Amino acid sequence: MIPREEIQRLARVSLRIPPLIVMDIILNQRLASSIVLYFLDDYIKWYLFWLAILVILIAFVSAFALFFMETEHLVNTYSVAMCLVAVLTAYHWNRKYVNHEVERDYHIEDIQHIIVENCSLLLANITLQTAAAYMWIRLKFTASWMQILGVIDQRNVNISTYVWFMLPVVARILVFPVGILQWLPLVGIALPLGEMTLSLVTQSRAVYLVFYESYISSRNTIRSYGLQTYIETHWIRLQVPTVLRAFWIVIIAQELIVRTIQLQLKYSETSILPIGVENLQDILKELIIRGCATVVAVMGMTSCVSYITHYIGLFMAFIIGSDNEEDRSMGTVSAILFFILALQTGLTGLSPEKKLQRLYRNFCLLSTAILHFVHSMVNPLMMSLSASRNTNVGRHTRVLSVCLFLMIAPSVFIYYLWCTHTVGTWLLAVTAFSIEVVIKVIITLLIYLLFMVDAYRDIFWEKLDDYVYYIKSTGNTVEFIFGIFLFCNGGWIMVFESGGTIRAIMMCIHAYFNIWVQAKEGWTVFMKRRTAVHKINSLPEASREQLAEFNDVCAICYQELNTARITRCNHYFHGLCLRKWLYVQDKCPLCHEVIYNSEPANDPAAAVANADNGNHM
Repeated sequence: MIPREEIQRLARVSLRIPPLIVMDIILNQRLASSIVLYFLDDYIKWYLFWLAILVILIAFVSAFALFFMETEHLVNTYSVAMCLVAVLTAYHWNRKYVNHEVERDYHIEDIQHIIVENCSLLLANITLQTAAAYMWIRLKFTASWMQILGVIDQRNVNISTYVWFMLPVVARILVFPVGILQWLPLVGIALPLGEMTLSLVTQSRAVYLVFYESYISSRNTIRSYGLQTYIETHWIRLQVPTVLRAFWIVIIAQELIVRTIQLQLKYSETSILPIGVENLQDILKELIIRGCATVVAVMGMTSCVSYITHYIGLFMAFIIGSDNEEDRSMGTVSAILFFILALQTGLTGLSPEKKLQRLYRNFCLLSTAILHFVHSMVNPLMMSLSASRNTNVGRHTRVLSVCLFLMIAPSVFIYYLWCTHTVGTWLLAVTAFSIEVVIKVIITLLIYLLFMVDAYRDIFWEKLDDYVYYIKSTGNTVEFIFGIFLFCNGGWIMVFESGGTIRAIMMCIHAYFNIWVQAKEGWTVFMKRRTAVHKINSLPEASREQLAEFNDVCAICYQELNTARITRCNHYFHGLCLRKWLYVQDKCPLCHEVIYNSEPANDPAAAVANADNGNHM
């Protein structure tokens, strides 16, 4: 049995799908094309065109506001909408019944002619009018339309409602004149519509207060906690990812049903529906095209992509044994990247064939981004395992297996793309991203290997930091070169292929963070290291006799002193440890005196002569 909480959660999600469907229909290019073609006729007045645009704009804004409503207000709004649908449906069927009765031999007053010979339409109309009246009564006397399936309370039944809805049927049986009968469908809905209008007018102030209180609450929340907290709160309240996924599945299911029916009608002469590979491919293409037809549909597809990549991230975290929360954000990162790529490439405005091609290329770029994210999961874990001297063979095997995968998968991917596609800017971008993953993995493995070697050494490896710096610098330089290449590639696309505001903004962001900031940070590290090395080289190096007399450990790393540098205050440290310390500050870790003097260095002999005065402070 399904828990009640799950049913309520499903209901809350389902209630927010219709506004998305309305916005998706309005944004669909087919609707816009139909409106433009309709109003191209000369006999259509221009003010009707702007009136249609105004109606569409109001419908879109209403759907947008409806999506953000509280569940209680959403239910009440749907109740009013369903009341209106019930009334209009009743009017339509009453009008259809009256027109049919007028067209046939209306002057015959025989009861058999009135009832028996038109039994099917009469019963259908009576059934529908009864259902409409029942729905009206239930919606009128209950707070939620979901209670329609409940047991009706006889005290709340308004018999007059049934009479008003059945008025044309009763009038026909009583053989009212034709002139009166033709007006009765409209008279039959006059009372319900009057009640609804009166109810809306009396509750208009309450509706205004709801919107005003929502505005005040939103403003206070943003002022007190910030815009980010406000967005996150409503993102969770509205269950946006789940609603978008459900909406996308609904429109795909609807498109699948339509295409299947069209295929059935196409082969209606045969009793068997031909389900071949070509038909399935055509249906699949149509479904994909429909799934990214509008911005709202793209958001739904993005949510589905995020859902899939989220579990890919969980699977990779399980393999490498990571419990870091940041490693579980692959779904969020993938969703942002996929949506930006869709907007940047103008996915919704392309023709069907180009849309499929662009979507394929976007997924190729997304795949390389996922590989980069997996590397960002593995890299800190490998550094942690090697630096902590972890002897768990299983953990080392798992992370090394993932590294092997990160080297093979991009290589095979590049080989496949270059064998099946001609050279283009998108292929160069995917290739650059894939090669960058391989280089990152190689850099990670080299550093991992150095730390593992250091773990099994008995003496302090003073050159380790230099080797790590050289390897990292090489990797960062290669990444910087790839960043410049991708910027130039993007500039070529924007100028000669498909420009756009979003692409220009993304290129500016890429130029700032991946080129300028990276170059600035790299240069800062290089200058700090160069300055520190110069300072260390200006300090005298301790002799074996001084180290033997000192007979102590480095005060920074607490490792044995096989080599050491002597500061101006006569303290002994590893040259490597002192260099790292100088990255932070220029004062001695023990006595806080300035280590480096900008004036010419003191005579090493004097420093050696004074060493006995401060070695054991």
